[in-house]
Amino acid sequence: MPFQYLLLDFFMAERIQKPVEPAPWGPKQGDGGGPRSPDISRPDTKDLLKKMRKVDPNQSKRYRQRTGQ
Repeated sequence: MPFQYLLLDFFMAERIQKPVEPAPWGPKQGDGGGPRSPDISRPDTKDLLKKMRKVDPNQSKRYRQRTGQ
């Protein structure tokens, strides 16, 4: 048993320590706080229904029933 451990130590190369650089996609210096939610606004449903009415009036009725509007 001790001989096997000696062989493992002999054949395992030392790991080279490289200086750690911050990832380019990571947070910048001084960028405090945690993750933020994306800045996305919901589309106006009235405008969507108007557009759908132009294409197919029955489709807009089905959409209203499905969404509860």
